[in-house]
This record gives sequence, C-alpha cells and structure tokens, in this order.
Amino acid sequence: MKDTPNSNDRVPEVELLKFYPFEVSAKRPRLLGYADVKIDEIIIRGIKLFEAKNGGLFIQLPAINQGGKDYPVVEIKSKVLLDRIRRKVVDYYKALENA
Repeated sequence: MKDTPNSNDRVPEVELLKFYPFEVSAKRPRLLGYADVKIDEIIIRGIKLFEAKNGGLFIQLPAINQGGKDYPVVEIKSKVLLDRIRRKVVDYYKALENA
C-alpha cells in the first residue's frame, strides 16, 4: 500500500463545515475544540483538536471508548489526506485565535 499519490491518484478536497471551540485550561494536552469536515460526499463529525505538551497542535479522529480502550470509528489510510484534514482544522483554529 502506498501513502503518496501518483499522477493517477486524486486526493479528495477537505472542507471544514463547523468548528466548536472550548474554553481551554492550563493542563496539557488540552482539548481545544471539535471539528466537522466534509471529504467529497463524506462528513466526519467529532474530530478533536488538541494542544500537546510541547505546544504543537494535533487532531484525533472519532473513536468509541469501550472498557477503557479507544476503538477508531474512522480510519484515514492516506497520510496525504490525513495531513490535509489536520492542516484545515489547525489553520482555522489559528485564524480564530488571531481574530
């Protein structure tokens, strides 16, 4: 399996539908908000945006917790697409913070 597109692959467009920010605490890693994104005709709700201990921002795709263990609801196999989703959510959050 490959992670990078070639000339025949098309990486879907990612559209941020909604971002739900939270009042943040000083504790890290901290949850900054939830995002809903649209990828072509698929909508993924409940993507979490976190700030890491080192100050970096990362996303977590929706998961179900059963018995203390998280099980993914959605898996993105393409690193390119996952990075595109992360970039869309992080860029929106940074613009919101600078407004």
